[in-house]
Amino acid sequence: MGIDLGQIFHYARVILIDFYGWIFFAGLLIWLTYQIKKLSNIEKFATGLKWIVLEVKIDELNERSPFAMEQVFAALHAIHSGASWGEQFAGKIVLWLSCEIVSLGGRVSFMFRLPDKYRTLLESAIFAQYPKAEIYEVEDYLKNIPKHYNPETADFDFWGTQWNKRKQRAESVYPIRTYGGFEHTEQDTIIDPLANVLEVMSNIEPYELLATQLVIKPVQDEWKGAAQGIINKLKGTPEKPKPPGWIEVLFFGPLSALFEGLAGLFVPPSEKPEKKEKEAPPSLMQYLSEGEKQTISALEHTIGKLSYEVHMRVLYLTPAGRLNKGLRIPEIIGAYRNFDDPSLNGIKPDLAHTWTDTSFKIFQNLEQPIIRKRILTRKRHFLANFKNRDAWKGSGLYYMNTEELASLYHFPQVPNARVTSLERVQTVKSAPPSNLPIG
Repeated sequence: MGIDLGQIFHYARVILIDFYGWIFFAGLLIWLTYQIKKLSNIEKFATGLKWIVLEVKIDELNERSPFAMEQVFAALHAIHSGASWGEQFAGKIVLWLSCEIVSLGGRVSFMFRLPDKYRTLLESAIFAQYPKAEIYEVEDYLKNIPKHYNPETADFDFWGTQWNKRKQRAESVYPIRTYGGFEHTEQDTIIDPLANVLEVMSNIEPYELLATQLVIKPVQDEWKGAAQGIINKLKGTPEKPKPPGWIEVLFFGPLSALFEGLAGLFVPPSEKPEKKEKEAPPSLMQYLSEGEKQTISALEHTIGKLSYEVHMRVLYLTPAGRLNKGLRIPEIIGAYRNFDDPSLNGIKPDLAHTWTDTSFKIFQNLEQPIIRKRILTRKRHFLANFKNRDAWKGSGLYYMNTEELASLYHFPQVPNARVTSLERVQTVKSAPPSNLPIG
């Protein structure tokens, strides 16, 4: 049986013209045009910003706990601002910043990369908690790294990966081990959560570069609705019935009323079965173990703080032929194991997507061409994302609150961390006394 094109055109005309189907296609075209223009405006807005890199040096006698850095992250959350429909179409988006710990041959520095217009905000937040700190604008240490990696011409080699939470998306409400979990009240001691990381970074060779990157973008509390659902489920709180939608109200409501009326005509009132609804307990908290109660308490504590969307990356780079992955990678992975809490959450390297190395599955010789191509693709994507401090690309979607961020990124306390190669303020600068005799 052949295809009757005339019949096809007839039905198309009936659908598009007689039944106004063209309205749907016209609306779809308008929506696509709007989205394309909006994305173009966002790109222009982001590329038109001036980005700067600031290095922070702290007092060599710093004794402030990570709680001070948590207050810095709380102040930086002011970057998040609302936007009208017109501003969103014009390309206005919530901006982000990158918090980085960089070791150049063992010299450890704390850096921030952010839009220039937020420089005063960052400086005010840091000086409020670290009055003796000094902040300098410096050149980006990745400036000379090419955006497009070509192993045939590059004079360097590198390894890198993105770190994700073990539980992501809505379940990222489960927190990692934070700085409060490193305190030992019985022995009256505090272990710096970053001590292991800084120790590894302080002991690399002069020709090596090791950098960690936390790209953070402030978010509102929309994601916490799903997180609250997880908490209610752990508590055993009965779910509230969802209100009926407009389709149910318009169509099923009248039908339900009609059937109930008809049932009343045939069933005498005395014979109607009485519905006895058993009242459900408000929750099952009284039946939970102490460990389960502590988990719920930790989750509620987490969503009670300001939060950020996070992309965490680690880069290890050396001159070509001098990459020592067998030593450095286990050191880095082991240093970040401190932040794992088996009953809650932790962080893990993304082996499946961004880890810039891979192995064969079955036959090594046959798979070598595919493996080389896969490694090259991962390396190019990772290096571009790291250099650009990309807040969208990568794998995994998870959130961290200010306490979690402060645990992963804070200036070390002198009594609790051995960081002899950390860049510090060596002299205290202050104004001269007002009664100083002159002349």
